[in-house]
Amino acid sequence: MTKLCKDCKFYKRDWISHIVMGSDGLDKCLNPIVNENLVSGKNEGKFCEIQRKSYGGCGRDGKYFEARK
Repeated sequence: MTKLCKDCKFYKRDWISHIVMGSDGLDKCLNPIVNENLVSGKNEGKFCEIQRKSYGGCGRDGKYFEARK
């Protein structure tokens, strides 16, 4: 099974970029494991594309992927 961000429970779609630009480049990952701000404790999210390409994030394998229920 391919682990796609759009199927993950931590995925947040940026509707404006989808409607205006037809793009998913601004969609965010809200997984607290990889996005927690260690100074404020807030989960501000990071762009899905960057998380999947980075070694510190989810990576190409979708290491922190959790399917939606």
